[in-house]
Amino acid sequence: MLRVVCAAAARAAIAAHAAAEWPREACGLLIGHADADGAVRVLRAEPAANLSPADDAFELDPALRLRLQRETRAEGLAVVGHYHSHPHGGAEPSPRDRARAGEAGLVWLIAAAGPEGAGALAAFVAVAGPDLAAAALD
Repeated sequence: MLRVVCAAAARAAIAAHAAAEWPREACGLLIGHADADGAVRVLRAEPAANLSPADDAFELDPALRLRLQRETRAEGLAVVGHYHSHPHGGAEPSPRDRARAGEAGLVWLIAAAGPEGAGALAAFVAVAGPDLAAAALD
């Protein structure tokens, strides 16, 4: 099972973004690197505008991802995944999430959110299928 180590500042940024966007899904990109032991370290979360017209879906701007890939390369980092919130659900993938997990190896962090703010955060990794497999979150 993949291990994802998420920095406290990244967790806080995700929670704040999920709370601010409620009742819409919040989304953003995860910046970090893979360790020699195979773990993925998320050092920061970059909030993004949700381009989806639906409140219960998310769509990231591909131009933002390309820009962050260029910028982080100079730091020895990379876009290792993305996050989004489930404003009316738990921190687990929806059928839509599973069907859209086309880039194998990409980390997905999903935050449960409600009117009181963000709750649980869970990690998944995209696998062939497409599908999402649970990952350990530290």
